[in-house]
Amino acid sequence: MRCWAVILLLLMAGVSLGEEKSTARTFDWGFIASRQPDIHGDMRTKVLGPFIEYASSTNGMEFRAFRPLHSKVYDPVARRESHDIIWPIASARRFESEFKWRFLLTYYHDFDVNDPVSRYRFWILPIYFQGRDAKKQRYAAVFPLGGSIHEFLMRDEIDFILWPLWTYSSINEVETRDVLWPIYSKTEGKGIYRFRIFPFYARSHHRDKFEKRFIMWPFWTWARYKEPGNSGVGYIVWPLWGRIKLEDQMTWMFIPPLFRFSKGQRLDYSYYPWPFIQHSRGLVEKRYFWPIWGEKHMHGYYRNFALWPIIHHTRVDRGKTLAKTTMVVPVYLSSTSVESQRDEEGHRAVKGVYRKIWPVFSYRREGNESFFRTLELWPLRTPAPMERLYAPLWTLYSRTALGENADHELLWGLYRQRRRGEEVFSSALFPVWEWRRDDRDEEKREFNILKGLVGYSREGTQKQFRVLYFLRFGRRERQP
Repeated sequence: MRCWAVILLLLMAGVSLGEEKSTARTFDWGFIASRQPDIHGDMRTKVLGPFIEYASSTNGMEFRAFRPLHSKVYDPVARRESHDIIWPIASARRFESEFKWRFLLTYYHDFDVNDPVSRYRFWILPIYFQGRDAKKQRYAAVFPLGGSIHEFLMRDEIDFILWPLWTYSSINEVETRDVLWPIYSKTEGKGIYRFRIFPFYARSHHRDKFEKRFIMWPFWTWARYKEPGNSGVGYIVWPLWGRIKLEDQMTWMFIPPLFRFSKGQRLDYSYYPWPFIQHSRGLVEKRYFWPIWGEKHMHGYYRNFALWPIIHHTRVDRGKTLAKTTMVVPVYLSSTSVESQRDEEGHRAVKGVYRKIWPVFSYRREGNESFFRTLELWPLRTPAPMERLYAPLWTLYSRTALGENADHELLWGLYRQRRRGEEVFSSALFPVWEWRRDDRDEEKREFNILKGLVGYSREGTQKQFRVLYFLRFGRRERQP
């Protein structure tokens, strides 16, 4: 299995454009090919518009893409590598000595490639399961015939024969046995006991917390709660009525779950009928007239909606930051994160902004870095694999800015504009004209028409003219 994993990783290496150094010569042939530093100073090479891209930074980080088939991100500092292949069809991730890959519903995960007996998983959902758990125990299963599966569905172990004929599962010291699931089930261990013959009778006991029963589910259910401050009993005779009487709460139900009225020390709530009209006061302030309008407010959290599920607004106070999100599905998405504390002028510092009007544009800003793109064909917030593989294919225009630095690109390089503060500026409309200005050391100017049919360049007192691509003449500065 490890041999096949290594072979798969090699096959996913993707397109290689060779090792590039940031000091190498730059060029710009529009959407055909270009090599330019981005606003971070990382050298970025593009071939055939958005289809082939390679980027490298001074710290060794690399990005490669052969769109829409494959992309690779490699970070030697964090010792992290990721591959996406026609996402979401296949992907692979490596972090330090941990490696995992996925192809459709086939998963492989090796928790330590340097350890020949490390924990690993190889699953073909929902048919085949094989692996070694954290205790170095091997397991294998073919569903629904039989076998053993470890660390699955929040269970330490699941054994079965001709599921649902017989099943055994365990969580820590709690064991469950099922026969003809969900008809017969019995659970025991660590103060927990559950017994069920569905739908005729069931009993559940959890230490000193509660005891529950049902007879001919869902027609009669009963519960006793034993925790101090919340003890009491409750029952439901479905579909007629129900009642719950606790130390801190009284609840009445009619035609459950449609009509429910509860009064407590910390919370009062009413459904009449659920889910259309809901109202609560106390720890949770709620007013729902579903699906027309509703709002819910609790400590540090506020949410409202209109014409559910179309319009949503949420506000979450995370202590140091306050996050706000507004959605009009699927056309509009707005998310803002600001400092909770206000400055002396009563304003909150903005930490992050995201805006999207689908399918027209998207805009995001974090700190002093921002990015604008049009078109934007993904209606929700774009996930990272889609950002790497697909988003550049439909990006007709983009603007990336970091402080006083900004890059503009139209039609995958047909037009480019770059600014580095007030000292460096360049623009090009391929292949018609290009203009560059650089005032960092001494004044540099360069202008070309049709990639050198007619051109002019100046550096300090040195001037040069170009005609018909090959003819050059000009004046050079005399040497002392």
